[in-house]
Amino acid sequence: MPADILLEINPPVGLDWRWWALAGLLALAALAVMTIGILRWRSLGRGAGDDVDTSLTELRSDALERVSAAATDYHVGKLNAQHACQAIGRAARWFAGTASDGDADYETAMQLAAAARRDPRLEGVATFVSGIQDDCFSPTARPDVDAVAASAEEVIRAWH
Repeated sequence: MPADILLEINPPVGLDWRWWALAGLLALAALAVMTIGILRWRSLGRGAGDDVDTSLTELRSDALERVSAAATDYHVGKLNAQHACQAIGRAARWFAGTASDGDADYETAMQLAAAARRDPRLEGVATFVSGIQDDCFSPTARPDVDAVAASAEEVIRAWH
């Protein structure tokens, strides 16, 4: 009987139809916002140039410019032959280090050769760096800067 007394004191009251209409409108608004958000999110990754990665092309271009700048500086007399060869070697190692997300630009020729055993992409750079060691650092060397630059350009262009 206590339940009967409670129902007499506080009888259940149905909600006004306007509350149901407001709840329906809020649900529709939430659904519209979610739909627009999902469609917008899906369309973000579908740009015209998003599917083409040009980072390696840009990196290759920058490295070739560094090689060309070092050779030009040698020919105009800003660098001697050994310093030009060192700059060309740095450009090739910088390219390989950045392209492989490694430390090729900080490694010695022996470290680079060891790294090439783990990452075959570094073989060309390791061979190139080992080949120019005497040209870069021997006091009696007379390096051919144009040949070193051509070798570096070949190594950079051959990277895949």
